[in-house]
Amino acid sequence: MLPFYTRVLGLTSMLSVKLAQDDLHVVDNLEIPTDEESFITELIKGRNWGPSVLFVDDTDIMPRNITAATDTIKHVNLMPVYGLNVWSMLKHDTLILTRSAVDLIEDKLLTHLHKNDTKAVLAKFKVDQL
Repeated sequence: MLPFYTRVLGLTSMLSVKLAQDDLHVVDNLEIPTDEESFITELIKGRNWGPSVLFVDDTDIMPRNITAATDTIKHVNLMPVYGLNVWSMLKHDTLILTRSAVDLIEDKLLTHLHKNDTKAVLAKFKVDQL
């Protein structure tokens, strides 16, 4: 297992990369009108979300329609925000976050990056600049 602050910085970096590459999108919620697989497939194709998509919400109980619609699609996954990691973001081309997931991620990252002991701990991870 990597050290805690290495994981925090990795998560921050990966979210920044996804945003810079236009592969991070924010939606209000994961409610969709139908549980048909064709609806979610057309939604992904119509919005150019890439071949593999990761949906992240702030809770581990996802809405019924999106769960049923994505159940048989191998390249589309649902994940609660507490399970989000760098490997999952690397594995998927597009990251879709709900507004509440963004708020929770922002709160957690800012808390850990601005603790009183963070500066001393992070100092050993910085690369010397020439």
